[in-house]
Amino acid sequence: MTIDDIKAFAPQKTFLLQSDENQFNALFATALIANPLTNGMAVPRFTTDHAKNLVTFINEGIGSERCFVVFFSIFSPDAAEILLKALEEPDEDTVIILMTPYPYLVPGTIRSRTMLLHSQLSYSAEATRDVPKQLNSLSRDVVLAQIKEEFASDAEEDAATRRAKAVQMLDMFEVHVRTIPYKAEIIYKAKDMIFKGNLPTKYVLEYAASMVL
Repeated sequence: MTIDDIKAFAPQKTFLLQSDENQFNALFATALIANPLTNGMAVPRFTTDHAKNLVTFINEGIGSERCFVVFFSIFSPDAAEILLKALEEPDEDTVIILMTPYPYLVPGTIRSRTMLLHSQLSYSAEATRDVPKQLNSLSRDVVLAQIKEEFASDAEEDAATRRAKAVQMLDMFEVHVRTIPYKAEIIYKAKDMIFKGNLPTKYVLEYAASMVL
């Protein structure tokens, strides 16, 4: 995915892109070539100080075409409050791209103000070579049967292990529906529900499978 691919979603100006740091470096480099006014930062945790700096850059650039590319692993909830207004009312010539491997861990207030995208580079043959054969075929009945078997009882294993298995299965679904926006959004919301822990894992997975397969 290139900066031109992202800009093609105009008039949308704010994006949340699932990617790794190598993809950030590649995207930032191409964006910088296209526009020398591009700014970028890569940090382990996006904090309030980073949010304040980004807002300052945005405000200083009003009236000129600018692009801001930010990569992080963790997004501080406190930083969300600072960045909200900038994401709600970006200048018409400003594009803001937030990049992270874990978009479903980004605060909901931020996610609701951005368009979720997935880097095509995230879905390689290597990444899916270990997917069980029955999941590759993505037969709804087969998948629902596997969910019923593997997640029969949420009490059988610790919560962290259960969440990890569930997200891995949702990732498998996502590989196959990433070009269908409304189905990809269902997977995204399912991951969010898994991490919030408000609903039984089995129920969330069955719902997602029924909606996208």
